[in-house]
Amino acid sequence: MSRHLGDRVVQALHRWRWPGRSRQAEQRLPVILCGLDYAHYRLLTHFAHSTHYSALAVVDDYPWHHGTHVEGVRVYYPSEVPSLVERHGVVAVVYCHADDLAVFGGETRERLAVWGVPCVRLSPNDEDIEAELTSRLASRT
Repeated sequence: MSRHLGDRVVQALHRWRWPGRSRQAEQRLPVILCGLDYAHYRLLTHFAHSTHYSALAVVDDYPWHHGTHVEGVRVYYPSEVPSLVERHGVVAVVYCHADDLAVFGGETRERLAVWGVPCVRLSPNDEDIEAELTSRLASRT
């Protein structure tokens, strides 16, 4: 794991404590899901039951989705991603389809790369979403 990404993971673990949350929920690492169709909804369902990761936000560029909630997760504009990453120690941006990342401008992609936050392609059909994401994050070191 890269030093910068490792530092962000440790920061996320230290900051991710809200009153009333279980110890298990406190240790889940935040990810951002890019896209809002059926495949993304299925990934949100997986993250809701995950023991290692939680979906902090969903990113979509349609104005009528902005500010709504899907499976209890708020929908943000792509331009809000850098701020979310900085404030919450996001460890990955997860997407399903190759064109999902087209919502990000070059500056946002550059900032994610500088911060060591990878964009990881997952499929809701993967047997073990957690293991797949952990494996891909570990292989980026």
